Amino acid sequence: MTTLISSFGVVVVLGVVVALIAAFTLLFARLASRLDKQASIAEWFEGFSVDSFSPMERLLDRSDFEFLSRQPGYRREIGARLLKERKRLFLGYLRLLIGDFNQLLRISRLMIVHSKEDRAEFAKVLWRQQVSFYVGVCALRVRVALYPLAWTALDVSKLVAALDNMRNQVAQLGFQPMAAAQSA
Repeated sequence: MTTLISSFGVVVVLGVVVALIAAFTLLFARLASRLDKQASIAEWFEGFSVDSFSPMERLLDRSDFEFLSRQPGYRREIGARLLKERKRLFLGYLRLLIGDFNQLLRISRLMIVHSKEDRAEFAKVLWRQQVSFYVGVCALRVRVALYPLAWTALDVSKLVAALDNMRNQVAQLGFQPMAAAQSA
């Protein structure tokens, strides 16, 4: 009887692990497919700046909610509505951040494919950055979902830094926006 129970426990744990791996794989594929195919690569690269993501750092700042709660006429519904709206905006910025990362990834892959030199090391670094970025996105989404419960600080600086790092690598590899515009 105890072997039956322990066997059942192993099967349950194994099932949970398989389900988590499948969920992560689906999420990874979904995140990797988000990029703006309509935008000109050269125009996009010229206008790209990580500064557009600075509001993310303040959207869910706890001090705003604490200040609001001390105001006359404050009701919990007001705070809940503000939190819901701020979370929606935060997730919108996160979608844009993912899209920009994927666009830089696309440019990097094109540079690897069309390079006259072997860029195997760059491809490995690119893969590691991609996995690290998507794991960071998943962790941030979990923390956003738990935000009202745990009130943990939401640090987006690592994701923004990864995006900036990717942009700098593309620039260092010699991406020529005007040449890309002419070949598109």
